[in-house]
Amino acid sequence: MKDKELTYNDIYVLAEMAKEKRRELDIGLSPMGDNILKFIREKGIKLIYMAIENNGDDDLFFSAVYVCLNEDGTKYKFIGLNTNDYYDNQIFALAHELYHYYEETNIHLCRISNDDNSLRELKANRFSAEFLLPTEKLEKEIKNVNKGKINLGSWKHATLLRLIARLHCEYRLPYKAIVRRLLEIEAIAEPQYIDLYKENTRSIDSDYYIIGESINPEIFKVLNSKTKKIGVDGNDLENIVANYEEDIISMKELIDSLDMFDKKFKEFGIEEYVDISDLEDMSDMFEDEAYES
Repeated sequence: MKDKELTYNDIYVLAEMAKEKRRELDIGLSPMGDNILKFIREKGIKLIYMAIENNGDDDLFFSAVYVCLNEDGTKYKFIGLNTNDYYDNQIFALAHELYHYYEETNIHLCRISNDDNSLRELKANRFSAEFLLPTEKLEKEIKNVNKGKINLGSWKHATLLRLIARLHCEYRLPYKAIVRRLLEIEAIAEPQYIDLYKENTRSIDSDYYIIGESINPEIFKVLNSKTKKIGVDGNDLENIVANYEEDIISMKELIDSLDMFDKKFKEFGIEEYVDISDLEDMSDMFEDEAYES
C-alpha cells in the first residue's frame, strides 16, 4: 500500500495543466512523441545528452536531471538526459522533468525507479503520462475498438498486448506507463494489471516484442533502442557556431566548445582561416600545456 496517493483534485489539476501546456504546441490531442524536443527548445531549456552506464543497481540508475541556475538575474535552464536508456524512457523522463521546470525547482534528479511514495514524484509521473497521452485521448482510443465501452475486463491477454503495442508506437509512452494508465482510468482490473506488468517486454523473443514489431517495426525498434547520443541539441551547437561567425567568441573558444561534444568545426562548413589573435590564443594554450607536462 502506498504511503501517499494522488487525490482526485490532484489528478484533475495535473490533467488540466498538461492540456494547457500541450496547447502551446497547438497539437490538440495528437501524439506528442518527438515534438517534446521542440517544446523543450521553445522553453529555452538547453538539452544535454549523456550516456551514463548503469552501476548495476536499478534504484540508482540516473535517468535525467533538471537544473536551473540564476546568474546576475538571468535564469539558465538545463535538462541532462541519460541516453544509455531506451528511447521511450527518455521521452517519458523529459516530460517528467518538464513538470519540475514548471514547479520552478532549482535542481531535480530523476531515476528510472522513482520513489512511488513521494507525492512530488507521483505528480511528475502523472503529468508526464497526461502530457504524452491525455486521458481523454486514451479513453477515445479504447472506445473506438471496444464498441464504445471503456472496460476491457473481458479482453484476452494477447488482445490487450496488441492494443498496448499500438499505443506504444503511436504515443511513444513506455509499455509500463501505458499499463499504469489503463489501470488509472479503470479500463483494466488489478489481476490484468499484474499479468501485464510482469511481461518481459524488452526481450526480442517475448510475445509483446513480436507483436510490437509486427505493428510498426521501425518505430518499435527505435523505442526499444538505447540511442547513446552524446552532446547538446543541434540548435545549441548552431548558436555556438553563430557566436564565432559574429566574432563573439574566438576560434579557440569555438574549438574548445565543440570538442566538449566530440565535434569538429569542419563539420559545420566553417572556412579554415585563423587570424593573428586566434594564433596567439592557441600558442598560449600549447605553451601552458607544455609547461604543465
